[in-house]
Amino acid sequence: MADTDIRQKSLDALVIMNTAIKNVRLYPPTSATIISTIERLYQAFLEMLARENPIVFAESEKSILICGNPLNQKDQEKIQVAALLNILLSFGLKSISFDKGLEKAELSTFTEILSRKPDVIKSEGGLPQILAKNKITHIYLDQKVYVTIDKDQKIISSLDINDEQIAKFLINNNPELSADPQKFQKMAKDPEWLSQAFQAGLKQLMTQKGTLSDIQLTESLGNMIGLLDKVAGSMVQEDKQNISNRIGEIIVTADPDMALELTTQNMEHLFGGVLQQYLISKLEEIKSAGVQKTGEGGTSDGQGEAGTGQTGRGQGDGSIGINGDGTAQSGADSQKKIDFKTKLIRVSEKMSLNLKENEKTLLDKPLMSILPKIIEQLIAHKEQETMEKITSNLVDNLFSENAEVRAHAAKALTDIIDSLSPERKTEMIENLSGRLIEWIKIETSVTPAYKTICNYLQNIAQNFINQLRYTETTPLLDIFNDVNSGALEKNDAIHEVSAQLIRNLATEENITLLFKEFNTNEHDKKDQAGKILSMFGDITLKRMLDTLQENVDGNERVRIMHLIIGTGQRAIPFVRERIHKDAPWYYLRNMAYILGQIGNEESAGALQPLLRHENERLRHEALKSISKTGGNRRGQLLLAALHGADEKFKLSIIEALGNAKAADSVLDLLKILITRPFVTTAARTLMEEKICVALGAIGSPEAIPDLSEISESKSFFRVSSYPKNVKTAAARALESIRKKKTEAIPKLNI
Repeated sequence: MADTDIRQKSLDALVIMNTAIKNVRLYPPTSATIISTIERLYQAFLEMLARENPIVFAESEKSILICGNPLNQKDQEKIQVAALLNILLSFGLKSISFDKGLEKAELSTFTEILSRKPDVIKSEGGLPQILAKNKITHIYLDQKVYVTIDKDQKIISSLDINDEQIAKFLINNNPELSADPQKFQKMAKDPEWLSQAFQAGLKQLMTQKGTLSDIQLTESLGNMIGLLDKVAGSMVQEDKQNISNRIGEIIVTADPDMALELTTQNMEHLFGGVLQQYLISKLEEIKSAGVQKTGEGGTSDGQGEAGTGQTGRGQGDGSIGINGDGTAQSGADSQKKIDFKTKLIRVSEKMSLNLKENEKTLLDKPLMSILPKIIEQLIAHKEQETMEKITSNLVDNLFSENAEVRAHAAKALTDIIDSLSPERKTEMIENLSGRLIEWIKIETSVTPAYKTICNYLQNIAQNFINQLRYTETTPLLDIFNDVNSGALEKNDAIHEVSAQLIRNLATEENITLLFKEFNTNEHDKKDQAGKILSMFGDITLKRMLDTLQENVDGNERVRIMHLIIGTGQRAIPFVRERIHKDAPWYYLRNMAYILGQIGNEESAGALQPLLRHENERLRHEALKSISKTGGNRRGQLLLAALHGADEKFKLSIIEALGNAKAADSVLDLLKILITRPFVTTAARTLMEEKICVALGAIGSPEAIPDLSEISESKSFFRVSSYPKNVKTAAARALESIRKKKTEAIPKLNI
């Protein structure tokens, strides 16, 4: 399978996986939504595994690799990739591998496991133990991942480098080595010879000035450096540093301007960053020497081509001065250019260092104050990769443990974004949205920058709604909906920001647009539109409840119910309002089901009248929901309905009391059991047996005297003796109660 094919199919699978994880938290495993999502995910993996085995998602330096291949920057910032990265980091994983033979049940269980919180997973023994316990044998964690480089694959960004190119480059100036492979291999390990080969190659490259553009020259130079970096990969550190310094000296001596251009490229990985640092150091020396000479009244004749602009650089570029005074520097001298470039390089280099050093950079107020102008200049000079590197590092710092660092990173990021044109602003926010959402999840403070970033995300969500891009809207709103509904606990200030964002998007225009799609499915986006509507709160809840009552299609009603359930407990008061005697039985049954999923002890009381409804299916749904959510009120709620219920439903209520272990119902159940009619029916006998079973399940010692008498009863003690099966049930109940009573007595260590 081609790399691009496996990459795209894997990205598509991640979208489905994220949806599945989210759905598992909202819907029961047997719901049509869960079954459909898992099926789609399973088919996606089957298709990939048929061509590539295994499928491996790995994390390396906070980036995602797919089957050993790193994603490009744009893909790294996609919402589904950011979500996977967050999962790997949260669970402390380096990789997840999916192997041939993967079964749908394994994938379903694995998705359910990932939906749990990391601390819950840890308390259960960790992911490996849970996978083993669930017999998941085709999904592996933390298998070694090798980044394979074939002869056509890119080794450094935007440069195609392979072993054939290396040999061609090194032999180009020493053709005699082509006939002596052993000597060639020996010379390729000699730092001095490699430096000479580079110098010869650069000399040849410089003869093409005027023929090649500045960009082509810089790219060719970067290509040459990349070749030597690969050759030097197996050398000891001292030899690598010697080669790096020698290369740096050769470049600066040949053309300082080209050295400046080179340092703004993505070259931190070349020679471990040593080369970039060496070039910066040398360029600082040139700058200092130039300033000193100018101060003495001398001229800068020694600047040569770097100062005359003969190479085409430094003249007529229309760039704006770093101080931001708006003055065009058309024809600016080399010293000003070096001053600007040096600041640009310094920030870029600092932003590319490790997290601890980046934190120091963020707290450097003078340096950070010029960052927006630096980004402007990077854009003006089409240094897209360098700009993305800086913004990526800023976003990395949003996840610092230091709140001050996070605040500075957010402020710097908003300063940059606000300085961009509307088109670039929108593009950058969309690209960063996945990681910004992850930051919103963990941030604990509301700063002006926090509000600004939330406003960015609101605007992007609105754009997506306008463009019918509902699938991309949902992840943006999910996080704010979780905060607004209380599913994600946050302080009052953060909660208010999230609530306001939802209110701002829940306009009549948006609601009308979404309900139109939900009702007509005109664009085949019914489910996505419904999901967004479910996050909009009170107005949409009322309209969904209206639609539920009006719609007679069973599948459609199930779909709407799950949307309402997805809104959480804030739907409870609206559902309770709809429970009244004039409503159709099937609608009341839907209300009972919804409260059974999201209700609580208080809302269970609203279901009690439904236990007396004439429709049997409705009564049983209300019974299930009260049993599930009634808490300590279950006993009294069910007992109130027991008297007056038909014989069949009484059995269900009694069984529910036993399952609920409702101790407050024991005396009532005993009264029914011992107050017998003169003539007993089969239905009465079955009820007596059910009561004994329920009393045994409840386990209250209060029942022992009556149960003892029943299990040993003779006909002359009572109107008639209890049937044998009732006696047997009473005896079993007694045994169960006494066993529980014994187990409850503390054991004394003698």
